[in-house]
Amino acid sequence: MPTKFKLKNEFRVPYIKGRIASIVVTNDSRLLLCYSGEKSKAISIWSETRDHIQVCKLAAPVWGIATIPGTNEAVVTLPSIDSVQFANIASMAPGKVMEVPDRSFGVTIVKNMIVLGGTEKVYFLSMTGSLMKIVNVGSGYLYSLQTGKMDMIYCCEARTNSLHCIDINGTLIFSYKSSPDFNGPIDMALDGKENLYVTTWKTNKLHRLSKDGKLHDIVLKKEDGLDAPYAVGFNKTYSKLYIANGQYDENKEVLIFDCA
Repeated sequence: MPTKFKLKNEFRVPYIKGRIASIVVTNDSRLLLCYSGEKSKAISIWSETRDHIQVCKLAAPVWGIATIPGTNEAVVTLPSIDSVQFANIASMAPGKVMEVPDRSFGVTIVKNMIVLGGTEKVYFLSMTGSLMKIVNVGSGYLYSLQTGKMDMIYCCEARTNSLHCIDINGTLIFSYKSSPDFNGPIDMALDGKENLYVTTWKTNKLHRLSKDGKLHDIVLKKEDGLDAPYAVGFNKTYSKLYIANGQYDENKEVLIFDCA
């Protein structure tokens, strides 16, 4: 796992009002940023050299994003209209909008199923939108979902400062809730050894947890440049870490760290 993180670069993301709620790094190292603001209903794509390439306009403000393995497609959550939308991340063309059972934020893909984080619930849907299963998890909005190699599903719940892990059957494996430092867990990423990196926007920190929910350490803090950090993501080789700063400011900032 990466043990050291050195700030290599940073860049401002102009003309958006709202949060960068999610980050995905494509196989060719392009950066997809999900804009959650009412005036910026879009995914924005950036090059590795910090050049803005294109915007994919969506039906409503977007929160979570998950790529569909083996395709150029992604699915994004549109919580304000209780829907998800497909998008082609190669052509940046918007696709079908699909209504879902709840106001959903986090999203991941598990065994060809769309898994959504709603309010106190996780929803398992087919790719065509058929509801397959509902699992009770936590007691608030599940803002971020990630899937591990063993199909474990991790869920960030900011309201109770908790991180939950369930298996594909919906069985709760663990819930992590620790010190006052773990305040406002909002997004997370997995490294190559299944360690969890969780941003806590209220304390300006990045926590590293083991896959079984034990705290390794706090790897980045405010003095490292974190300022209301929201979205977090690794590139495909885990050599770079991206963190989006800024909750409400019109000009957002993305920090790029080299990982060693």
